[in-house]
Amino acid sequence: MLRRGSYTGIIAIISLLWAGCTTQKNTFLTRSYHNTTAHFNGYFWGNLSYEEGLQKLNDNHKEDYASILPVFVYADDKEAQTIYPEMDRAIKKATTMIEKHTITNKQKREIPDAVKYIKYCYLLLAKARIYKNEYLTGIEALDYAAKEYRKTGVKFEAIMWEARAYNQIGAVSKSEELIDLLKSSLQTPKNLLAGVYATTADYYMRTGQYNDVQKWLKKAVEAEKKKPVRARYYFILAQLSEEAGGKRTAFDLYSKVLKMHPPYDLEFEANIKRALLFMGDDKENQNIKNLLFKMLKPTRNIDNRDQIYYALAQISAKEHDTAQAITYLKKSVRSSTTNTRQKAISFLAIADIKFQRTEYVAAKKYYDSTLLSLPKNYLGRDSIVQKKQNLERLVKCLDKIALEDSVLRLSKMSPKDLDKYLDKVIEDQKNAETQKKKQDALAAENQAATAAAGSSASPGSSAPAINNGSWYFYNPSQIQMGTNEFIQKWGNRVLEDNWRRSKKLMESSQSTSGNEPTAATDSVKSKISNTKKDSLKNKYSKNNYLKNIPKTEGQITAANDSLIEAYYNAGNIYREYLRNNNRAATDFEELLVRYPDNKYKLSVYYQLYRIYSETGNSERMNYFKNILLTKYPNTEYAQLIANPEKYRQNLKANFEEMNRLYSATLESYLASKYLEVMHNCVLADSLYPKNPLTPKFAYLEAAATGYTQGLDAYKNALTKVIILYPTDSIKFLAQSTLDYLNKKHTTQASTDTTVKYSMDPDSLFYWVAIIDNKEANNMNGLKNTLSNTNSQTYSQDHLSMDNMLINPGQQMILMRQFKTAEAARNYYGFLNNDASLFKLFSPNSYHTFYISAKNFHIMFNHRKADEYEQFFKDKGL
Repeated sequence: MLRRGSYTGIIAIISLLWAGCTTQKNTFLTRSYHNTTAHFNGYFWGNLSYEEGLQKLNDNHKEDYASILPVFVYADDKEAQTIYPEMDRAIKKATTMIEKHTITNKQKREIPDAVKYIKYCYLLLAKARIYKNEYLTGIEALDYAAKEYRKTGVKFEAIMWEARAYNQIGAVSKSEELIDLLKSSLQTPKNLLAGVYATTADYYMRTGQYNDVQKWLKKAVEAEKKKPVRARYYFILAQLSEEAGGKRTAFDLYSKVLKMHPPYDLEFEANIKRALLFMGDDKENQNIKNLLFKMLKPTRNIDNRDQIYYALAQISAKEHDTAQAITYLKKSVRSSTTNTRQKAISFLAIADIKFQRTEYVAAKKYYDSTLLSLPKNYLGRDSIVQKKQNLERLVKCLDKIALEDSVLRLSKMSPKDLDKYLDKVIEDQKNAETQKKKQDALAAENQAATAAAGSSASPGSSAPAINNGSWYFYNPSQIQMGTNEFIQKWGNRVLEDNWRRSKKLMESSQSTSGNEPTAATDSVKSKISNTKKDSLKNKYSKNNYLKNIPKTEGQITAANDSLIEAYYNAGNIYREYLRNNNRAATDFEELLVRYPDNKYKLSVYYQLYRIYSETGNSERMNYFKNILLTKYPNTEYAQLIANPEKYRQNLKANFEEMNRLYSATLESYLASKYLEVMHNCVLADSLYPKNPLTPKFAYLEAAATGYTQGLDAYKNALTKVIILYPTDSIKFLAQSTLDYLNKKHTTQASTDTTVKYSMDPDSLFYWVAIIDNKEANNMNGLKNTLSNTNSQTYSQDHLSMDNMLINPGQQMILMRQFKTAEAARNYYGFLNNDASLFKLFSPNSYHTFYISAKNFHIMFNHRKADEYEQFFKDKGL
């Protein structure tokens, strides 16, 4: 039995607990209870989960060290999903504490800082949402914390994180205001200064003001206490210095990174960057090389050996040991495991060396290999593609010269000499194939050798050669190229006639009969065996060789004409695209020696005149000048040499006429008179052939073709523009148009790529206007009108307006926030009824809708508004 006093004590304790639990009283007891509970029951565990998620992100995040690192690490869509459990737990803990332990007044508004850990819960909630890529809901929490706790340091931390979030979503005008506030305030806590400076640097990074990035990042380094963070800042500063040409400064900064004992990946990259710069004294440089050799040994670097060999190659190149550099680059390619970008860069380095040495055939092959692995977004990819295409055209010309020279020489042989020659060619080919089989068998015995042999298909590997390589069709390089292309398309197939059908038939027979051979299977195998023997027999038949040798006068003339074209085109490619005047002069001179009256002789005379004028060979220059002036005085070439000013005046008059025709053609296109456009393009080609505006006429003609003949014809016409005008800027417009058409077609063909939106209920909604960048001049007027509308009609809703980029071609005005879909729908309807709102905008240059917070995050992460707009219309929202 409890005594009466015990009952009284228990009742008193219960009363005290009840009084402490209430959130309606602001007493010492209630503050103590809620503060202790919010701290240890919620914030502590929520923050621990948040830190675990942050650590997981940092451990799994893969940096792109080929680009300048961002100031802060954020999760992409896939990475964000991996940390959802930790961040969701942090959000749940923070939200629960806010709901249960916030002390409020009679109006149900929070009494700021009555429970001090509530403000930390708001910060935790916001940061967790930001790392889930839910930026706007994170900004809402930060905005609340900055306003409600303005008398505490949390205000400045909230503003700093808000600026970071605005930076990340591209609303830099918003972040600029917040950053200016932080920098100008004398109340910003010292422990936040490093974060404020870094956020400022992040802002300037996103606006491309790299000098200011360096200025503020240096301040951040000085204020930052954590060594891993300081190491990251030093690395970014080093990258920026290297980009600006300050190699010595960059070298020293990378050295500072290493002194911070950074995470392994950053340490590795800093070592590689220092090696690539190779700016130290002799002793320091030797230490760098020794370190690189040491780094090759541990298995920890097995996936990074390609980078190490590449760095060693760059050092060898700076030491003018090109042979050793190529050796290291080939090792880099062979040791590449996961880093296809590095593999491409190593191939590119070899290609550039070969190109500089004017070894154009080998260079072309290495550029081919480069483009197989090079990322589509690699800076400078277009120039590599262009160089590869020019070399491809050159190689075709050289192959054509080799082919026609070979067959014409054979056509002049006596039957006896030809028969003897073919015996030798066939014997050499058999020996080459035997040697190749031995090499393949040897390579198969050793795994490392197999890996090396795998690169034999790549350019630069040795291939068995026949004596003097005079027979074009069995040139080893041509065999290798053909073999590679065949294997890529068909795989390793048996050498036989009808190999497509026979393989399928055998597979079909085996699939129907299980593992047991049948008569049908034996028949197929027998047929394949016999076919293979016949094929090998035919392969070495002299008739195969003889059928390619020209015999009639017409065939010989055709071969000579083909040679003329090849020499002329090769000379032009050497001069115009490869800037190799010596090779161009050699081919042009050879063309004149072999075919003095060829159809291109006047052009060749003038080209040689220009080449020798530029190279200072006055004797040869005057020789070709005199030919044109004395023998062909009325040609445009002679006029250009004799009276260049008059010739230019005539050209100017023609150009003005041509400009007028182009302007008229453009007007016809804008007026949708497509047949007139096509007529004018043909007229321009007739009146002003090869004029400077020819590519633009061609593009207009392609566009008109698309409107009159359909999508396929449009694509073909654009492809023609790209091929015919590879050096003109119109090529990039045609290429981007073609890429868009192909992408659009692919997207329409595959419904799996469509973003999925939800009709699930939500607690927040926004109004959105998507506006084309071309209407940027009208944006300020629109924002002012919206601001006036909000203050006059919707002042009780406390709406906030943001302006940000959603993709490279469109901006977004975001009005937030509405508590219900009905409120957002009413706002959307009210603005739609205001005819003056978008009166200055072009039709179809803007789109408006309202959207739930959940769907907004999906739309913004994918940077696509058109798909949501379609969803919006389909659902009748």
